[in-house]
Amino acid sequence: MKFYLEPTFWVLATASLTACGSVAFMRTIGRIHAISILIVWACATGTVFLLYGTFPALLTAACSLLVGALLMIVSLTWSGVRSMPNRRFEDR
Repeated sequence: MKFYLEPTFWVLATASLTACGSVAFMRTIGRIHAISILIVWACATGTVFLLYGTFPALLTAACSLLVGALLMIVSLTWSGVRSMPNRRFEDR
């Protein structure tokens, strides 16, 4: 089956990517937020597994985790760059 031609696959993959990427845009991540994001991600990836099989689920999980990690790195780097001028003139 060509899963990449199915609109449902792309909706679920987008939900998984959004769940992983949303962590990068939060200032503080509480336990409730982390658990709810994990549940949304697991449900989207699990539904891909149930509907389309192992390979599409692994592809969805790997892509979403990679995008989430890259967005987190970019977010941390950008926040460090923005706060650098503030730390430059602190008393040493």
